[in-house]
Amino acid sequence: MPELKTDFKRKTWKDCCGKGCKKCEIAQTYIGEFGRKEGLEKLNADRKLVLAKKKGGKKSGGKKKGAKKGKS
Repeated sequence: MPELKTDFKRKTWKDCCGKGCKKCEIAQTYIGEFGRKEGLEKLNADRKLVLAKKKGGKKSGGKKKGAKKGKS
């Protein structure tokens, strides 16, 4: 079984609605590989996994507002 979720970039996954529309390259790949019903089930499962991953963002390292130094 091919690992299709790694074949597409995260931005492409964000554009996919998961309904199997004709304009979506990801949906058509899954449907072509697994068939309509099973392909859409796998598509939605993989879509949830890919979109759940969070990329590292900007980290703030300064003091928090209202925090007092030296008191416990």
